[in-house]
Amino acid sequence: MSRTPDDSIKEEILEKVLTVLARDGLNNLSLRDIAREVGVSARMLIYHFDSYEALINSVFIYLSIKHKSILKILLAENPNKSLGQVSEIYLEMIFRRENKKSLLLFVELYTKALRDVKKYDIFLNEVLYKWIKEIEMIVQPKFKADARKYATIILSFYRGLMLDWLTSNDEKRIFVTSKAFAKLMDTW
Repeated sequence: MSRTPDDSIKEEILEKVLTVLARDGLNNLSLRDIAREVGVSARMLIYHFDSYEALINSVFIYLSIKHKSILKILLAENPNKSLGQVSEIYLEMIFRRENKKSLLLFVELYTKALRDVKKYDIFLNEVLYKWIKEIEMIVQPKFKADARKYATIILSFYRGLMLDWLTSNDEKRIFVTSKAFAKLMDTW
């Protein structure tokens, strides 16, 4: 009878791997390189994650779940604010300098996943379809049958704005734009 990985250890490893990948990117880092940087053995990573691809998928699913959790908390803590106002708060939290390397890493993996959809299908499902579903549930009361369309528009805007911010470093324009989008959302 084999043991199952301890979830608390797995989460601790994910946090460390996320820190390493945010710092170094995916630039040809092998499983052994990641293990060395995190301070565990490659066997420990295999035990908890099965493969390099599974580890990378797990890191980004973990990050995605953390971001969805932030959004849910904001919605719960701001029940009297409009969807646009909550969106604005969320973007201000996510688009901070200290998050820039993590977001850059997200774009790097997104690109890698698009080049090999089969290896990273779990990641793509999480960052695309599960996010659309999450936003769809939030906007459903307002948009009814069109909720999926509006969820896709909102997610596309966030991702586009993120790319723009990462490439331009023009924080002032990005925040002005996010405020304008928030106001636009409230007119829908």
